[in-house]
Amino acid sequence: MHVLIIPSEEFVPDANPVAGIFQYHQASILREAGHKVGVISIKQTFSIPMLIKSLLLKSLKKKANNETDDFTFKQVLLLGYRKLFKLKEFITVENKKGISIYRIDGFYYLPPSDVNNRSGWLKAGMIAYQAYIKENGTPEIIHAHNAVYAAMLAERIKKNYGITYIVTEHSTAFARNTITSPSLLKYIKAAYKNSNSNYAVSQPFCNLLENLFSGISFSCLPNVIDPYLEKKQYVPDIKKENNEFVFVNIAELHPKKNHRLLIDAFKKLRLNYPDKAIKLWIGGRGVLQEDLKRQISLLGLEPEIKLLGQLNREQVFDAIRNADCFVLSSSYETFGVVLIEAMLLGKPVISTRCGGPEGFVNEVTGLLVSRDNEDEDLFKAMMQMIESREEYNPKLISEYAISEFGQEAFIKRMNTIYNQIIRS
Repeated sequence: MHVLIIPSEEFVPDANPVAGIFQYHQASILREAGHKVGVISIKQTFSIPMLIKSLLLKSLKKKANNETDDFTFKQVLLLGYRKLFKLKEFITVENKKGISIYRIDGFYYLPPSDVNNRSGWLKAGMIAYQAYIKENGTPEIIHAHNAVYAAMLAERIKKNYGITYIVTEHSTAFARNTITSPSLLKYIKAAYKNSNSNYAVSQPFCNLLENLFSGISFSCLPNVIDPYLEKKQYVPDIKKENNEFVFVNIAELHPKKNHRLLIDAFKKLRLNYPDKAIKLWIGGRGVLQEDLKRQISLLGLEPEIKLLGQLNREQVFDAIRNADCFVLSSSYETFGVVLIEAMLLGKPVISTRCGGPEGFVNEVTGLLVSRDNEDEDLFKAMMQMIESREEYNPKLISEYAISEFGQEAFIKRMNTIYNQIIRS
């Protein structure tokens, strides 16, 4: 089957290979299962106001402090012309392990915002789609990831070309209530309404979306474990020579991941075990890196808490493998892929009730923390994990993760969905 995937974020670009990584895992599995898979990846760099500002300041021999600073006045004029009338020239094509990726750098017509971005994004997407089908033929189905704006593009393609599409929603924006524009919400609902079927990555998230968009139904379609990690699978725990207990967290250092809560809970835990070697490893980078360093320093936890920085896949494997428990402190998650990756390696997990993990963190796999008293409850859950770690069966945890979220389970779900759509 010919499947065209449209993510709403960029698709594993060289500058940020983590972007679109979940969609890349899915595309790779579909390709390995024998499907023809293509991807349209859209970004927006320049806007009309940006270029006008640049031209005005260049005429005064000043810098605009944006991407046009190294351009001449004439080059900025030419860039604006090409963006308005020759956007096809901004398409690049690559092949990544058999997946045809059509990238296009679109254009903002107005100052960037959730509402203003839409028209430029969709125009770029339609141009990329036309280029894609010219070389690759017409897809049988489009799989759009997120309503803003991939599902909207899929809806337009369906209107113009009659191609069926489905939507998988991942975005935490709905749980965080950050989409407030009535017009954008109208476009989102229309994209869901005109799809063949809609999915969300966890059942709690399905329920939330159905409450927000009356009359629209969602089914659960979980994320998949990174195929690279699944090939590693479960191996017996490393035998530690000392009395050390290591918690690990891997996430973007962003307010929604709530690392402050985790660090505060760890401080309480440390006070309750003065003679035990308890450690916390935090992997990832982001806007809160310096703030978290200061928090750790002020609490006197520098020997016990280690910020690991950005990790590649092998380093993620090693960090989880050498820890005793994975702990997720997020305020909002639509799923929580890092949790199932930790479970794959046989590690019990602790998670806040943040919107996604409630569907798979259970008595076999770990502990859930109430949202009513998170600070105290996260500390208690971490303490309980130290006391009862031996009660968790690593092999059973790993087998559960593979049976629910492994490659075989994912492709079985997708083949069923795609075949039902084609038959109908």
